[in-house]
Amino acid sequence: MRILFTPVAATATPLFHLVPLAWAFRAAGHEVRVAVLPDLAQAVTATGLPVAEVGRDYKIMDGVIASRGGHRVIEAPASEWTRSGLASADGAASAPPPADQAGLADLRNAAMAPLVEGAARMTPDLLRFAERWRPDLVVTDSMVFAAPIVAAKLGIPLVRHTWGPDVMRMISQPLQGFSDAGDVRGQWPVGLPELYDHHGVEVRNDHPLRTVDPWPTSLQLPGMAGRLPVRFVPYNGAAAVPDWALDRPARPRVCVTWGTSTAALAGDEAFVLPRVVDALAGMDVEVVLAISAADRVKLGSLPDNARVAENVPLHLFMPSCSAIVNQGGTSSLLTAACFGVPQVMMPQTADNPFNAANYGASGAGITLDPTRVANDEIGAAVARVLTDEACRAAAEKVREEIAGTPPPSAVVDSLQVLACA
Repeated sequence: MRILFTPVAATATPLFHLVPLAWAFRAAGHEVRVAVLPDLAQAVTATGLPVAEVGRDYKIMDGVIASRGGHRVIEAPASEWTRSGLASADGAASAPPPADQAGLADLRNAAMAPLVEGAARMTPDLLRFAERWRPDLVVTDSMVFAAPIVAAKLGIPLVRHTWGPDVMRMISQPLQGFSDAGDVRGQWPVGLPELYDHHGVEVRNDHPLRTVDPWPTSLQLPGMAGRLPVRFVPYNGAAAVPDWALDRPARPRVCVTWGTSTAALAGDEAFVLPRVVDALAGMDVEVVLAISAADRVKLGSLPDNARVAENVPLHLFMPSCSAIVNQGGTSSLLTAACFGVPQVMMPQTADNPFNAANYGASGAGITLDPTRVANDEIGAAVARVLTDEACRAAAEKVREEIAGTPPPSAVVDSLQVLACA
C-alpha cells in the first residue's frame, strides 16, 4: 500500500506526532510519502522519511502573525478554558459549540486564515502529486484543509490524525468530524467554501472516515467520531544521547523547556524562562534547560544547578526527570506523561492554554498564568509536583493509560482494512 501523510507546516511538532505511525507503516512494508510546504521539507528528511514539496513561498507561522495585524498571539489563559468547561472531558458537549457562540466567527476567521491560504497554495501541487503517485490512504493533520480536497477528488480514504485535546472541533471545517448541522457553508472560515467549490468538492464537516488520536482517552473531549486511539510514542527529533542522560541524578532533575513556536508567536516580551531559572536557582534540584540556540542567548549567565541541553530531544532524557516546566505544548506534555513525570505548565499561545486546562484536570500537573505568577510561586509549584503524592500518583496513572493504549502497529492493521474496503 501507499500512504500519504500531510502534516501542517507551522512547526516541526505536528510532523513529529505523525512520525511513529508513518514508520509503523514503513515497518509493515508499505510505501510512505510526506507532503508539506517547502518550509518543513528539511525537518521531514531528518526523520528518514521521503518528502514531496507542495505549494510555494508561504510560511504558516508568518501567516499567523500577519492574520493578527502583526501583533503577537497571546491567547486566553487556561483558567478561562477551565471555567468554561469546554476543555473538560467531563463537561464538554458531545457536539460542536453553536455557531453564534460569542466571538466564534472572529476566532474562526482570524485563526483559520493562514490555514485557508496554506490550503490554497498546497492544493494544486498536492493534487498533481497524488494523481501521479496514487496513494491508497491519506493521513492528515487536523489543520491541512487541502487533504480532503485531494482525497475526495481521487476517491482515496481520508484519516485525520490529532495531537491533543480536539480543539479543532470548535471550528466548523472539513476535518471537524461531526455530521453537518445548520448552515455549514456560512460557518466555515472565510475563503474555504470557495476553495472547495473551485475543485468541485462538497462542503461538509465529516470528510475523515477515522480519527487517529494519541491523547489519553480519559482526557479527550467526548463524541469524537470514528476514533482510533493510538499509544503516543515520543519523538522529538534525532540527536546523539548525551552521557549525563544515562546517569542517575544525585538530586531531582527538573526539565525546563519552551517549545518551538511559543517564541515566534508570543515574542521576547513573553519569554519567561529567565524567571523560571531564577525561581529554581536556590532549590536543591538539577535544572536541565531543553532549549534552542536562540533561547540560550537570551538567558545569559546561568546558576550552578543548571545545565543546557541545546536541541536535545526531550525523550532522550525524560526518563531521568522528576518534574518538568513547560509551555503546555502537546509534544512536551505527552512526552513527559509517557514517563509519569508531573508537570508545571505555563501556557500563553496557540492551543497551549486549552491543552493545559484539559491535562490539568488529570491532577498530574499544575497550571500557572505566566503573565501574573511571581517567581516564588513558580518555585513553590515545582516543589509541590516534586513532593505531592497525589500529583505523582496522577502522573503515574496517565503513564499507565498511555502504555496500555494500542501501539501504532495495531492502528496500521486497522487502517489497512479501511484502505482495502
